[in-house]
Amino acid sequence: MKQRYTHPALLFSTLLVCAPCVAQVVINEVDYDQVGTDNAEFLEIKNIGDALFPLANLRVVLINGNNGGAAEYRTIESSSWPAIAPGAYFVICANQGLTLNCDHVATPATNLIQNGSPDAIALVSVLDGTIFDALSYGGSVPGYTEGTGTTAEDSNAQDGLSLCRWPDGSDTNDNDADFVIGCPTPGAANQLDPTNCSITTNVQNIRSEDILALLPDANARRIGFIYKRDAAAPVNVSVFTVQGALVASRDLGVVSSAYVDIPVAQEAQLYLVRIQVGDERITRRVVMP
Repeated sequence: MKQRYTHPALLFSTLLVCAPCVAQVVINEVDYDQVGTDNAEFLEIKNIGDALFPLANLRVVLINGNNGGAAEYRTIESSSWPAIAPGAYFVICANQGLTLNCDHVATPATNLIQNGSPDAIALVSVLDGTIFDALSYGGSVPGYTEGTGTTAEDSNAQDGLSLCRWPDGSDTNDNDADFVIGCPTPGAANQLDPTNCSITTNVQNIRSEDILALLPDANARRIGFIYKRDAAAPVNVSVFTVQGALVASRDLGVVSSAYVDIPVAQEAQLYLVRIQVGDERITRRVVMP
């Protein structure tokens, strides 16, 4: 059954549930809460259908669920948005300098997406009000919940976490079943290893289970890497800017442990570090302190 979006004043008389919503495009990942100021928020949309979808006909509606209500507090849309191909992603962010693969920069640059308990997001047709997908997080928001709202919540106690569909793109029309805490992967398939994807802002203690530790030094414009594993394997370390430009790469050969110091001359805040160990890839984000 198709759901219709109505003005918030008419919400309770016309929009009681969103089950099921019409999903060719879905809210695939949201990072709405960071340590300190929320300035790296993003929302990722994925086309899970088998045809092009015109994003120019889409409106992102952000809903405040405070005190059991459902009040619209922000909308994001653009007639210039492209058609999105099957399997492709579209990323809306607050700060392009801190978000990989950002396709549309929305305002404000901080506190773009509310932190929930509960709040909601809906993908709505600008043509006829059809709700294509809805996510209620931190609980259930009336009219914007598929099944039950999520019990999983993003956190400001640790960076490198996001609320994401698992498996990537899966939609059972139940928010609580579809969304888990993973690591931020805007514009790419969702991952469930927040340790290996967490942001590093200082030296990490090396434990026996660690594979890669990062030691950023903003004053010297360099990133140090400590790699260790039980067995030797071919290892390559690469550093990218948030825009995807390769900054540096080091082939370490076949090793079980190594220390590498790589200069990063570009004045960037956020880097992506990728270590290739045989056929396995590990990625971490690094914010220069």
